[in-house]
Amino acid sequence: MGSMNKLLVFAVAGAVTLLAGCSGPPDPESELMPNPLQGGEPAPETPMDERIVDLLQESKQQYDDGHYETSFRLAEQVDRLILENQFPEEDHAMALTIQGYCLLQLGHIDDYFVDTFGIQKGAVSKFKLALDVRGDDFRAQLGIALAQFRRHGDSVLKAEALGSGVVQLEAIREDFKRGLAAADTDEGKARLREASRKLAVFKSNRDKLQALGYIFRDPRTVPLRQDGTSAEAKWLGSLSEKDSIAAVNDMGWILEDALEGTAMSSKDRQVFNDSALALADSWRAVRKYWRLQALKDLQAARDGFLKVRKLDEQIAADTGRMAYFWVDRDLTFVFQSLGAFFLDSGLEAARLKAIAEGVTEDRLEARAKEIYLDKNFVSDDKTESKRNYEAALSYTESFVRKHKQFELLRRQKVDEAQLGDENTNPFMVDLVKRYRSTMDELIQSERALRAQMILEAAALCIDPLFQVGDIRKANAWANELKSLDTDDPIHHFVRATAYFQAAEYDSALSEYKAFMTGSSISEHANRRSLARQRIAQCEQHLSRKAGAGEDDGR
Repeated sequence: MGSMNKLLVFAVAGAVTLLAGCSGPPDPESELMPNPLQGGEPAPETPMDERIVDLLQESKQQYDDGHYETSFRLAEQVDRLILENQFPEEDHAMALTIQGYCLLQLGHIDDYFVDTFGIQKGAVSKFKLALDVRGDDFRAQLGIALAQFRRHGDSVLKAEALGSGVVQLEAIREDFKRGLAAADTDEGKARLREASRKLAVFKSNRDKLQALGYIFRDPRTVPLRQDGTSAEAKWLGSLSEKDSIAAVNDMGWILEDALEGTAMSSKDRQVFNDSALALADSWRAVRKYWRLQALKDLQAARDGFLKVRKLDEQIAADTGRMAYFWVDRDLTFVFQSLGAFFLDSGLEAARLKAIAEGVTEDRLEARAKEIYLDKNFVSDDKTESKRNYEAALSYTESFVRKHKQFELLRRQKVDEAQLGDENTNPFMVDLVKRYRSTMDELIQSERALRAQMILEAAALCIDPLFQVGDIRKANAWANELKSLDTDDPIHHFVRATAYFQAAEYDSALSEYKAFMTGSSISEHANRRSLARQRIAQCEQHLSRKAGAGEDDGR
């Protein structure tokens, strides 16, 4: 998520220099034109306080424009000047915080190594330094929470890659077992070929993951040396790297024999089964490690955002300003991620059940969802997922409500910037026009962001996997979208999807058709494709319902 909104506008001091003419006879032209090789008269030196303010403002502007490396260098430069000239700690903390946000955008969350400079402090270290300067610094606390959220995402990606491997190994084991049980039939041979294909894919993916060096080992667990090197991190799998290779090779040789029609002994079957189980357990161990790291960072980010939210509410109450409601958006994403974390675990258990049923690969995900959503499928992961998705919805509602209030305040400011009775000053007229135009652009751009958050809320109310299921709220969110832009047909799509999931096919059909009428072929291509599929499904359901009482035996 972007952090541009996280840095509040700095106070900017402006200086105006008035040029006055001088009397007396004109000087010769050669005296008015200094020798370019000599450089002319030195310009007056900018006062240090103005220089620091200008550098801070320029650093912030470069950040807003997406020039993070330039912003970082300027923040480092102004930080040195602040320390040398003993400027207030607020300025020092601000310079450090800007550096932290730049490093966050550049992907340097933890300390890192640069060939020319050695070990450098990452985003988290910079934010912690800012907190050492000012223990209640709002932006630095927010920055640490954002860094932890970003870091959790890296761990989740590693865990997901390993989770796919575990499911693949279970599918290979099941295909092998079922293939051998019917080895003399076409179906049995097809199962063995499918097991062989999946094993080849697994082996290729395993080699790629091991080559990365940061999935089966965690480089962060060993400190960096001054030259940027470090000791080799501990192998995370329960099966050693050498034994993992041997296990895959054993499975491959046994599968080759089976495909050639060689009779399989009980020992061969046991070796294949044990090797697949050992590999799957090893990958589960590594996956569990990264999931734990992700959960730690995610929970720390959640606690950090909640702390920032409480702190800012107190500051807002003391100063009379509006609270920094963007943290509600961040909390929405955190609780969505927590919901997804537990949903992933629940779905993995459902996938294993589906594989044990003998479901083919093309039906695996659909069957896993059916198992997960069944009321008889009960697990702690499923319960936790529902609880966190409900929390995400509540923070989305809070964000949308406060964002609408913020827009009203902006509208009031625009309305207050009216021209008075005295409008003969063309400069003032132009200034007010440009101010109103800028504010209108900001309102429109942020309305697009609010629409995106409303879509997030609608999805939580519609998709059965989130277990929120509230068609009334989904329709309310659709109305919100319509109020933002009556020309955008997305509100029809939201209503249609809610009705479809609730099996109200008549209403769903009507809304999907309205969406198709109002949508653009180029702009809404993916949703139009889904809408066409759903229209056909709705018509099929309604057709079956209409013929339910007919006599099919005539």
